[in-house]
Amino acid sequence: MAKSDNRKRGEKSEPPRWSNEVVGIVLICVGLLCFLSVISFTPKDLNDIGFLRDFATERAVGEERHNFIGGVGAVLGFIQVALFGAAGYIVPVALIWFGVVKLVFDGRLWPRTMVGFIILILSGAAFMHALRGGTGVDWSKHAGGLTGWLLGNHIFLPLLNRIGSLLLLGAAYLVGLILLTGQPPVKFIKGVHALILEAMANHRERKEEGRVAAEKEEIRNNERERERERRRKEREAKSAAAVPTPEPQGQQELPLRETPAPQIFDASQRKIDAPKPGDKPFERKQKGEGHLSLSTAGFEDYELPGFDLLDPDTGEEAPEANRDELLATQRTIVETLRAFGIEVTPGDITRGPTITRYEIYPSTGLRVSRIAQLEADIARATCAERINILAPIPGKDTVGIELANSQKVSVPLRELLQDPEFRSAKKKIPLALGKDVYGKTVIGDLAAMPHLLVAGATGSGKSVCINSIIASMLFKFGPDELRFIMVDPKVVEMQMYNKLPHLVVPVVTDPKKVVAALKWVVNEMEKRYRVFAKTGVRNFDSFNHRVRPEKPEVAAEEEEAPPPWNADEEVDMDAIESIAAALESGELGAEAEEEELPIEEEKIPDRYPYIVVLIDELADLMQTAPADVEMCIARIAQKARAAGIHLIIATQTPRADVVTGIIKANIPCRIAFQVSSQLDSRVILDTKGAEKLVGKGDMLYLPPGSAKLERSQGAFVSDEEVERLVDHCAAQAEPNFESDIVRSIDSGGEDGDDEEEISPADEDLIMKCIEVARQEQKCSTSLLQRRLRLGYTRAARMVDILEARGVVGPGDGAKPREVYLK
Repeated sequence: MAKSDNRKRGEKSEPPRWSNEVVGIVLICVGLLCFLSVISFTPKDLNDIGFLRDFATERAVGEERHNFIGGVGAVLGFIQVALFGAAGYIVPVALIWFGVVKLVFDGRLWPRTMVGFIILILSGAAFMHALRGGTGVDWSKHAGGLTGWLLGNHIFLPLLNRIGSLLLLGAAYLVGLILLTGQPPVKFIKGVHALILEAMANHRERKEEGRVAAEKEEIRNNERERERERRRKEREAKSAAAVPTPEPQGQQELPLRETPAPQIFDASQRKIDAPKPGDKPFERKQKGEGHLSLSTAGFEDYELPGFDLLDPDTGEEAPEANRDELLATQRTIVETLRAFGIEVTPGDITRGPTITRYEIYPSTGLRVSRIAQLEADIARATCAERINILAPIPGKDTVGIELANSQKVSVPLRELLQDPEFRSAKKKIPLALGKDVYGKTVIGDLAAMPHLLVAGATGSGKSVCINSIIASMLFKFGPDELRFIMVDPKVVEMQMYNKLPHLVVPVVTDPKKVVAALKWVVNEMEKRYRVFAKTGVRNFDSFNHRVRPEKPEVAAEEEEAPPPWNADEEVDMDAIESIAAALESGELGAEAEEEELPIEEEKIPDRYPYIVVLIDELADLMQTAPADVEMCIARIAQKARAAGIHLIIATQTPRADVVTGIIKANIPCRIAFQVSSQLDSRVILDTKGAEKLVGKGDMLYLPPGSAKLERSQGAFVSDEEVERLVDHCAAQAEPNFESDIVRSIDSGGEDGDDEEEISPADEDLIMKCIEVARQEQKCSTSLLQRRLRLGYTRAARMVDILEARGVVGPGDGAKPREVYLK
């Protein structure tokens, strides 16, 4: 089979990479040989070369040859000096530069580079000849050589004299230098000057930092001395008061609580163990025989990804906590509160990847709200970038003051995947979310959530969080265990996932088709519940782990099935005709819909895969079709948990008209990144706090079944790691998109087969509905119910068919539909 050529017509194929490397190495080697030859060349070395002895100078008896390359070097040096004089030094330098261009930059040497080299060598030789003012070829003085003599004596000097020649040749030399290197000399000089200035500024800054550090150390020493003196005086006062015990007079202040000694915990250090080659978070389970829904069969050889797809630990560790600096900051907090009349006792200090939490114990009888009111004053005293006060810390009897670290540390996804909690059997769909301030990994379970809302401003880490969530599921589930439906109205965020075999349909980017995709999810949910009812199970897990009945063997000779009626009984033809007439008039009620039909036993799948619906930007969808999107999301969020269908919604516009009350009520599990205002924080979390986050993955997590917010640093996964993970999954199997679902979504939710399923009786009823709509010039379900004596389900189906045929317009709330027929 011939290899396809996708090059444009007339486009030349580029040389392979290895040829550039070979040419580059050869040019660098030749350039070095020429350079060593010319810098060590002396005319004395020509005495050993017969045909060049006329150009040699006398050499003392016993004097050794000076050229580094020997006789060949003497010849090469003589050729360069004889042809170009002092400009001959340009030849080896240019050859080395050509080699670097080919080897390192994979560039081309023609035409700009070679033209620049020719102009540079010729103008340099002629310039040196004109500068020396010679009239003959004096190569021993390294003036301009033979080339300089020819150009200078016969062209430039007769036409322009010496000054004009120097000006013109100098300009040509600069032009050749620019063409050769591709860098203008003026810009290069400015760059060097800027580097020198920057180096001097860095030196002055380091010197100033050293001076400030010395001053701080002196201040800390003075404070320690004062603290020791104060404690000594307190001990002396206590010993003196122990002898006389005067009676208390008047009201006394309540003493501080007895608290444990404060401790410092550094939870910012990474805990990554180097895995063995081929290690994986999960091993793929062998599935029994049986068919699946959504065409997920045929993935028996699928292998789950391993740790080698993620970047190894680069060794970039967070600087160890400076104990003195942390204690000094805590002392500043305590003294600031004491200045406002608030007595507290210092507690533990915990340094996390992004923030450091300082705990303090309030004195007995002190209202913690007074500490929270001094947030701005504490921020001023500590010079903190962002500050957050937890009054009190949930689950503890201390008040926490969180300050942003000057150096933030990322939490790689690999560290979370190696944690035993991620691989715990209790987590059905584990999601690696991040690491909290105490260094504990935050692992969510999508099956327990069962839906997730992620919100945050642009650049706060929301997209990285979505990528880490998708990667977490890809590390555990194959395409036969979990399927994705991804909605990306922004087009650019999820296009890399189009190669995944886990996708039910390609990534949906058209907001107009999203409603159809969500409606399909709703129909799939209803279908699963009907199957669960048929098989007598309650939920998704019970269905997949149910005991399968053994299928009886088919007998060789099957007995003839009895007729559905008793042959001895007489058929009442009058009753049959009355039933047929009632069906035609619609008096027997609506016809059973497809969803209401009984499900045959052979159509029940052996097991179902999880379905995870990811919506990357909810705001765009709510602007296109807010009512339909909100209704579909609400139905999925309310009922889909037991059907193995889960919803993950992300938005960077957390407004009340985007994240509505119905959506929030059905999605209690949320993740909030940095937002711009308290109003946005209350929309996401129903409380403030997200506006005080520091960004870059700093998040607040509301776990399922809890009202306590957890602050943590989100997991980081790079785009390169995601691409390697997607490529691994795509190499295992091709995407198996469901053609029926794709056709339904592309047609806006209509399967296109309804016309074939309409019976002749329904066709007659449709014609009656068209006539009613034409006469009334309006159409609605209630109108067809009254005029044609139809049930609600059948009348609604007739309206949908009329809309599909273009007879009536789309629905507009409670208003009747517009009729296009006159």
